Amino acid sequence: MESRGDAMNASSGGRRLAIPRRSCDQCRSRKVGCDRASPCSNCVSTKLTCTFGTVASKAAPTKQRVLISATYERKIDEIAEGLEAVKVLLQNSHLPIGHEREDHPLLNIPASTVRAQPISELPTSTSQQEPVKWDHSAQVNEFVKTVAEDRASREDQGVEESDVLASLRRLARTLEDSNVLRDLSFPETRGIKLQDNVSMPPTEAAVRALRWARDHKPFFRIEAVSRILPLEKFTEICQKVYFAVDEYSQIDFILANSYLSYIFSEYIAATGNHDYQDYYTRCRQNAQVILSRLPLILPASIETVAALTFGASYAIESSKATLAWTYISNAANLCQTLGLHRGANQERDDGSQEARVNLFWMVFLLDKSLSLRLGRSSNFRDAEVTIALPSDPNIRRCSQTSMIQGKIYEQLYSPAGLAVFNIERGAMAQALASELRGIIGATRIACLNPPPIPGTEQDKMRAVYFKIEIVKQLSLLTLILRAVPVPPGSLTTITDECAAVALETLDMHQQCMAAIEESKDDKSMTNRYLNWGILHTPFVPFSVLFTRTVQLSDGVDLLYLERFSESLKLAGSSAESITHPYRLYKLLCQAARLYIKQNGPSTLGETDVGSADPWSVFDFASFGDEVDGGVDGSGHLSHGLSHWFYGSQQLMGLLDDDVTF
Repeated sequence: MESRGDAMNASSGGRRLAIPRRSCDQCRSRKVGCDRASPCSNCVSTKLTCTFGTVASKAAPTKQRVLISATYERKIDEIAEGLEAVKVLLQNSHLPIGHEREDHPLLNIPASTVRAQPISELPTSTSQQEPVKWDHSAQVNEFVKTVAEDRASREDQGVEESDVLASLRRLARTLEDSNVLRDLSFPETRGIKLQDNVSMPPTEAAVRALRWARDHKPFFRIEAVSRILPLEKFTEICQKVYFAVDEYSQIDFILANSYLSYIFSEYIAATGNHDYQDYYTRCRQNAQVILSRLPLILPASIETVAALTFGASYAIESSKATLAWTYISNAANLCQTLGLHRGANQERDDGSQEARVNLFWMVFLLDKSLSLRLGRSSNFRDAEVTIALPSDPNIRRCSQTSMIQGKIYEQLYSPAGLAVFNIERGAMAQALASELRGIIGATRIACLNPPPIPGTEQDKMRAVYFKIEIVKQLSLLTLILRAVPVPPGSLTTITDECAAVALETLDMHQQCMAAIEESKDDKSMTNRYLNWGILHTPFVPFSVLFTRTVQLSDGVDLLYLERFSESLKLAGSSAESITHPYRLYKLLCQAARLYIKQNGPSTLGETDVGSADPWSVFDFASFGDEVDGGVDGSGHLSHGLSHWFYGSQQLMGLLDDDVTF
């Protein structure tokens, strides 16, 4: 008997055929052989129903062999290049506009603004026939790089010019590196360890200073400190710290030392008693050390808000705008938690309402000024602030100025403000300028007619503080007028009105520096003015006149800029030297001087592009604006104003860090 396999092999000529179906279900369950008939013989003999299940196909699909050919290798290379491009994009996704890398061909995407290359990648001009061209839409940093690179290619360099060019190259590299990790700490506390103990000045010195402050309340600086908390409250806190019957908090310790540091400073300036200089330094350091150790979560109280306000003030006086923003943001949050911005609780009869009003407007002032200085949204919405303005005319005037500062950023220089139509922005700028001029007029009147102070001892620094306030207000007016568009066909992007106010600001600055120099007793006044009046406001007249000077090759305006930079040299002799502003502004003046020296007087529209002089191909009429003339087809002001504003902020940001250039 042939097996089933033999029978099938024989019938197929030796080739084994696939079995059409499997054994029946009954034979499979009984595990007996099945002849696969329908019905099978076993089911017939056992009288069972013969059934067959579905035959499962075990035939595997035909596989195609993958050949690694040149085509596949090219596709793999393209995928690898694409992944590398994505990697580069992700690495540069945190960089601001204008700092993207250009070393990859896939990233060279045309845009309205031509991105600047790193200085190490700038092409070096080997002959005068191939000049280094400057991007018309670039701002001060690109101008500095162009001056440095082009002048470096020349052979007629003196020793002084070589030093200037080396500094300009370092400045250009610093401007390119916008990812510097900022040190959010007070300079005076960096060498102090957490376990170091702090000590207070002698009790006799503190009592003498407190009594002097009580007798000189009308003094300008004493009034300023009283805006944070009343003098009586500060005196109570000092007694609590010096005569600690019960435990005092970190907030109490900060308030006591902060208040005493300002009182000691004013006492030294008024009396000339420099024996208290060490006490001033010690209290200032004590307050900053404890401020640096405050926890993230703080109790919502008036005292906590006051302590954070002192922290923001110290940070501003240390040229640490980002650190100041940290403190004032927390203070603003607590103000809203306590409801200080609301006018619902103004019917208090305990005499503390005026103190609450003054404290809130102090926080509001610092918040709005830092918002404009750093280009960030304010922590307060004006529509939600319903509390009344302070009753004191000086504090009211400062509060009104801070409200205008908030409008300057929100209406003119915020992303939403920069997106509006040219004409609309100009109208808003003129309205703000008119409002600010009224405040400036009131400040001038207060400066010329100071209120009489009882007693024989007068406040020698009051007039200086009023002049500093006018400098800040004129600087804000310059910033407002910078947003006003120039008439069509103008050779510069700066209006004559804006340039005139900028020059007026520089003149008032010279008056302030002369008055400060005459006050030999207050050695810290110069640094105080530089931090509050120049670095914090922000001081934009220099940037405005620098833009105009470069556009018009105007040597007269450059003289004003050089006089301004030289005036800042006074700070180099102080204990807390701030050479940053002087060094930065001096370098920018030297860069402009190199250009004007080579290019000569303003000859816009008459330059010969084909000349051998590489400076002649620069269209400096576009400096401070962009290539297409400043207005696009829809009537919007193009990115020139935005680039100027954020470029100026980038320069001011250098002054927050210990950067050598």
